[in-house]
Amino acid sequence: MASTGQGALCSVCDKVLWFEVQPEDVFGTAHHATRRALEESAKSCRLCGMILRAAISNYEEARGRRNNKGYWRQFNNIKYHDGASVRDITYIKELGSCLPVTSTDWNNDLGRAVIAPTGNITADGTHVDDDRNVPNLESLTINENETANLPVWVYGNWWAEREPKGPNDTSHLRLMGVGARFGKTRSHFDAFNSKPDHVHLRGSYLAICGNDDSLFTQIPGRLREMKSDSDIAINRLEKWLKDCALDHPFCGPPQLNPLLPTRVIDVLASDRGVALFETRGQRGRYVTLSHCWGTSSRLMATKESVTDLEDGIAVSFLPKTFQDAIKITRRLGVKYLWIDCLCIIQDDPDDWEREASAMSQVYRNSYLTISAAASKDSYTGCFPKREKDSYVSPASISLGYTTPREATGPRSQPLVYEHMTQLGRKNTVYLFEEWLPGSSFHFPQKMKMGSFGKRFDPIADEPLSTRAWTLQERLLSPRIIHYARDQMFFECESCLKSEDGFTFGDIYFGMKRLLETQRISYSQHGLSRSSGISFIVGQDVGGLYPGVRWQGGWLSLIENYTMRNLTVSQDKLTALAGVARAVAEETSDRYFAGLWGRHFMEDLCWRMYPREEIEDRRDAKSTPVKGKTLGTVRKPTEYRAPSWSWASLDGPVKHIALSYSQLVAQIIECSTVPAGKDPYGRVAGGKLGIQGPIYEVRSYVPKKRWDRHGIPVEIDLEDNRGISTGALHLDLPDEPVSYPCYALFLDPSKALILRTKELEPKRNKDGIEDSNNLVSKPVLTTSDVNRNIAQNPKMKGFTFQALFEVVRIGVGVFVKATKDNLDEAGNEKEPEPWDEEKHGKLTLDKLQHVSGDGSWGPITKDDSKVWVTIL
Repeated sequence: MASTGQGALCSVCDKVLWFEVQPEDVFGTAHHATRRALEESAKSCRLCGMILRAAISNYEEARGRRNNKGYWRQFNNIKYHDGASVRDITYIKELGSCLPVTSTDWNNDLGRAVIAPTGNITADGTHVDDDRNVPNLESLTINENETANLPVWVYGNWWAEREPKGPNDTSHLRLMGVGARFGKTRSHFDAFNSKPDHVHLRGSYLAICGNDDSLFTQIPGRLREMKSDSDIAINRLEKWLKDCALDHPFCGPPQLNPLLPTRVIDVLASDRGVALFETRGQRGRYVTLSHCWGTSSRLMATKESVTDLEDGIAVSFLPKTFQDAIKITRRLGVKYLWIDCLCIIQDDPDDWEREASAMSQVYRNSYLTISAAASKDSYTGCFPKREKDSYVSPASISLGYTTPREATGPRSQPLVYEHMTQLGRKNTVYLFEEWLPGSSFHFPQKMKMGSFGKRFDPIADEPLSTRAWTLQERLLSPRIIHYARDQMFFECESCLKSEDGFTFGDIYFGMKRLLETQRISYSQHGLSRSSGISFIVGQDVGGLYPGVRWQGGWLSLIENYTMRNLTVSQDKLTALAGVARAVAEETSDRYFAGLWGRHFMEDLCWRMYPREEIEDRRDAKSTPVKGKTLGTVRKPTEYRAPSWSWASLDGPVKHIALSYSQLVAQIIECSTVPAGKDPYGRVAGGKLGIQGPIYEVRSYVPKKRWDRHGIPVEIDLEDNRGISTGALHLDLPDEPVSYPCYALFLDPSKALILRTKELEPKRNKDGIEDSNNLVSKPVLTTSDVNRNIAQNPKMKGFTFQALFEVVRIGVGVFVKATKDNLDEAGNEKEPEPWDEEKHGKLTLDKLQHVSGDGSWGPITKDDSKVWVTIL
């Protein structure tokens, strides 16, 4: 029997074994006999009030709306064994407002599921707020009076931690929540507002959590600690470290006796003090700290202070973040701690460059990295202050909702159970309001983040994630504990775990994952060749993650890195040099100012991305909409990298996937000149020789609504392909387009936009120069080459090289002309519904589409090529 300290349970709630309720599609557990009885009991029993709201939401939100927006639904048609009979059943599962990244269930070969939205969505599959009336997708009209005398049933939401071992295996199932429904009987087929021969999985409206030492091992949920330095919090960290060492073969056990960095802090030098220790090649286990320095005055090692630090310093004299890191290190029983500003002599350029180049080994050999994720400076501390128990859980964020979780608030209920065989031992279960998607007993929902909603990085919005230097610290660390604003997160090479019990299977920052993606074959580059079909002109197949290196690889790393801030602008390449060195040593690849030799073409196709770009697809129309600001694009005052490198600019970068099976350009040569001793750090210059089709870019004025992001431009192919329109994305978006400029194509549709490095005065129609208006000099184009070959066929097969060196100013994405969809005036017609009587049966060959790594572009491998040198 359960007891509670927050108001007495009614006799009905007290009899329910909440930790053993059956799955939603098995049998419900009896609760109150009618809705009226439940409403009466809810006046004095808090849990009954929660059950009442859960049961009402169960049928109300089945109308296709949750939190004022639509959501995704999954459909499975299966053969259902009901005793001796078998019948066709449709399973309908309600998901969140965000499209899941991966398959949702362990489906036991039930066949492919179909998912569909119940409202308007953006290009990435996220439902948008929509106040318009949408038809109820259920067959029944809801009359709430019908529930007045219906019995109430509760059920469990059981998800799968892993794939089941066999048909009768239940050891993989974990209880994530509790739901309630009205129905004539305990059978899910008799649930209120359900069709016959349909099983509607509507999910759980009450989440469930247990204690760390709970005997209810089937409940993975936990309450986050309000104080991250509590004994419970430290015990969780120790358990995570132990589980990683013993149960994660991909991670492997931590090094027992690694080579120590040049200097470390001895945290056990005395009871009240610590001392800087020069290791001179000694070995031992150590912990590293990743933190924001901040702008306030701070303690650091200098030529003058290093001797005093070696003599020792009282812990109380150190900044709060350092004190907390020392406390954690001591609690873990580790003797040494490495903090960058204390272990590198900051006013010694030689020591700084030497230690910065060794950063990869410092973090890779560390036992644990302490991430002061929520701290803005050295004085804030590692442990954020949490004054009220309210936050949005990772699951809700993944589903696309912002309703906060209040596990100990007025809409929660703790249940304390006495242990039957261990007298005096109690186990507490917590129920509180939070919706999660449902799960079938026969094909249970996967537990990992991304399988029921969008993929996201839970540390992305923390202050530490705004700093460029800290990215390589996170990436290089084999194990890291993040002290974030809402809760702790433990990250290793295998997974990322939240304190409240959720697991992120897709690792954003893992050195082993990065190295895997750097070793892929040529055919695995660019757009996946098996990624489906696109019917939207100009939009490639692949979505948010078009290729392997966007999924924890170098491209996703750069996209994250370029959204971060640097105090010293010239550190753009230096702050990532530790990672670059580690990759080069492991793969033997060559590094060119942020781009890799074996992946050069893919790394080359980047663009500036200062604001989110959304395609709102309401009413069958695609409308480009600007989303939130991601950063500001700036050109540094001093030279930092060649124009073809993302490191030449400040601001968020996005890579555009190429059709690798249809590349039309080739790299001839590439070189960079280091600006210092570190070949992976700053560069003083660089040049790229590349050969590909080049066309002059002209301004384009659309004759209808422009449905793409970017500046409308065009190129004239001067043959039967006609005019090709494209979207131009400038590297400096606030600057005007200066014509002429030139498109060097990498594949049939994507091109680097170039101009000559040296400019010349613009001439008017009469040939008069305007010295105040400088423009690009002429660049040899494919059209020029074609005219030369036409005049002298012997020149076919020659190598044609542009006379002037060029610089990159942007990228463009072009599409071939749609001649079959023009009206009498030569303008592109608006889409119209397909009329089978008029046009015949609709088949795939009658629709404009591309599949796999196919391209909408107009360029082919037969287009004449020009060799240019890009600086």
